[in-house]
This record gives sequence, structure tokens and C-alpha cells, in this order.
Amino acid sequence: MVVFSLDEDRLICAFSGQMDTVTTANLTSEVTARVAETPGPVVFDLAEVDYVSSAFLRLCLQVGKQKGPGQLSLVHVKPQVLKVLKIAGFDKILSVGPS
Repeated sequence: MVVFSLDEDRLICAFSGQMDTVTTANLTSEVTARVAETPGPVVFDLAEVDYVSSAFLRLCLQVGKQKGPGQLSLVHVKPQVLKVLKIAGFDKILSVGPS
């Protein structure tokens, strides 16, 4: 599940649950459409996410490319999710912050 909100010009996408392949596939078109409508940066709030699959990592890459360098941040990342993001090298290409 994802809840969208605006904070000034930033789009906040607050995800919850497990971001597995099926869940991510169901959310991808809605997320990318909202991102396209928003001129400012995007924040993926992962405070309520306990698991991410390669499909969610792919969504992060897609949005990162769509918005451009420095325009996607992942915040409130739980330790187990942060570990996956670091193994995949996402901490080197995106702004990733622990909870």
C-alpha cells in the first residue's frame, strides 16, 4: 500500500507492508504517474516497510531515473531493509536514511 502527500513541492510516498513482487507490480503505475505529475523531488517513506523485493528496487531505480540525480530520497528505512539496499549498492546512488 502507498499513501501520497505533498510537502511543499516534494511528493511523499509512504509505503506500508511488504514490498514484494506482486505488491510492487500493483503500485508501480500509480507511483510513476504521481511522480510524473510532481515537478519537485520525491521521498519514499519506508517507516512501515519490513521487506523489499527486487521489484521494489527496480521501482526505486525507475523513479530515480525519471526524476534525475539527487531527486529521490528513501527515508525511515528499517535496519533489515537498509541492509538489502546497501548490498544492492543503493546507498551509493540514492539518498538512503535509516529510521
